[in-house]
Amino acid sequence: MKFIALLLLASAAHATNSCPSGEKLVAECILPGKIERKASICFSKGQTTSLSYYFKKGENTELEVNFSEKNKLNRWTDDGTYTRYFWFTRGAYSYIIGVPQETLGAVSFLWVKRKGDTKISDKGCVSNSFGDKDVSHPYIKDIPSSETKGKGFPFF
Repeated sequence: MKFIALLLLASAAHATNSCPSGEKLVAECILPGKIERKASICFSKGQTTSLSYYFKKGENTELEVNFSEKNKLNRWTDDGTYTRYFWFTRGAYSYIIGVPQETLGAVSFLWVKRKGDTKISDKGCVSNSFGDKDVSHPYIKDIPSSETKGKGFPFF
């Protein structure tokens, strides 16, 4: 029991460090490998509203996308699996972070797809994301399940 408590505490402490100071975690994917690679979505509701996607390799930020009223992050919940999908498109690429229902053994995942390609880069994360995936934010556009029924994933 003590081990589980320590593991949860370590996970919470780790999640706090995923976002810049003053920002809170929405979702993240820490990829396996010798060098830590991490995709995270962070938000702030302070005086200046912010919502950003960061992809870090080690200590270096390789990609930062700042969302706005004109450039929103999409969110959709699959009613069958209760997985939340967050996605956006930048240039020819679509970036998707999937956050499954928080159950034993479930882990987040990262998909990256180039426009026109049928193949997806599909990476499993080393743990589930314990961020605030249900946060209400002006720069998150929720896609209702009624719009996607029978049409498959809304981001392909």
